[in-house]
Amino acid sequence: MSKTTKQRKALAKQRNKELDLVKSLDPQFSCQGEIGTFIGLYLQSEVSAKKLQQYYRKDVNKKVGKKDLNITALEAAIKHFKLNVDVNDLPTLFKGGTGKKNKKSARQLRNGYLHTLSPSDRTEILSKAKNLNFKLREFLENRI
Repeated sequence: MSKTTKQRKALAKQRNKELDLVKSLDPQFSCQGEIGTFIGLYLQSEVSAKKLQQYYRKDVNKKVGKKDLNITALEAAIKHFKLNVDVNDLPTLFKGGTGKKNKKSARQLRNGYLHTLSPSDRTEILSKAKNLNFKLREFLENRI
């Protein structure tokens, strides 16, 4: 059954409120400099991305099941909600796996640094922080 315009607007308002809440829950890691800023922005972006995926799956009646971040599902959600996000940036931000030195995504760097305190990931975060932080902030600004 299709939703009315009024129902869709109410749902979008509720979802945007939840996305705003994620943005307002800044873990305040920025006091730790560029790395802290990067980690905080990444965590907020990952939560927002997962929420977008869940909203999309619910809208198109796909099984919600796994809540893992998936670039394909995230790209479909971005297209579904007509968000102003360059889908070409998604691998730069959210690609999983281990990655190669100096070519790691924000997710890979966050994992490597937080799970093993990898000095090479720390160095790579510092060299990419300005660009990654900009893209993460941009991602967080999107609303349905």
